[in-house]
Amino acid sequence: MGLLEKQKYENWQIGDTFALKLEEANRYLILILYECPYETSCDIRCKFRAKITKDEYLPKIKEEIDALEFVKVQYRHFYTRYLPLNTYENYEEGVIRQKDRKFYPDEFNYLYYYLFEAILLKRSNIYKELIYLGKFDIKLPMDDYISADGDEKLFFLKELKDELYKCYNKYNLRKGSIYEKESMVKIKKNALIRVNAEIVKPTEKDLWKMYGPIIKKEKKKKKDTLTKVNFDD
Repeated sequence: MGLLEKQKYENWQIGDTFALKLEEANRYLILILYECPYETSCDIRCKFRAKITKDEYLPKIKEEIDALEFVKVQYRHFYTRYLPLNTYENYEEGVIRQKDRKFYPDEFNYLYYYLFEAILLKRSNIYKELIYLGKFDIKLPMDDYISADGDEKLFFLKELKDELYKCYNKYNLRKGSIYEKESMVKIKKNALIRVNAEIVKPTEKDLWKMYGPIIKKEKKKKKDTLTKVNFDD
């Protein structure tokens, strides 16, 4: 498929790899497609991971791309790794669901997301800026945290350059406030509060066991009352 065809997102395939020039930094962002464009109820989205070059050299082969650094786009505290997926799951079930999973927190006890969603526009000049490099099977980062509840970071494709470069500076270069001592203490405290709250919180399933019979009884009582109403004059 030609380069012009790859300017249309309808022709994108998993593994397609693009470059975006960061003019001010004189570097390139490398976008690797991991989920093809799909329609939601209100927009069109796809999923990428991104890498960044060290300078203005544009990589051309898999080995050169593999050697580049992945961009971290979001974080969560290690203590929150077992939080339930939804209100039907309790904390213990969350632990069981992920008992065989390996986590790779850094020295700050943070886990990092690399996968992100991009909102696509049907028409945008950004597609002309995309430099198609080819289709590659790029190695994933060892510490890649993928949330089971699908809460990936969301970007508009047209804002991708600025947003990803901000993430790179914030997380990769550790210029964000989350690495300051005061913030680290606060983040850890909030993580423990969330976990403790989930441990003692009953799920909707548990609540239904407790209150379901009462609700059913009240509904039956109401129905019986309506049945017995006398509509005679």
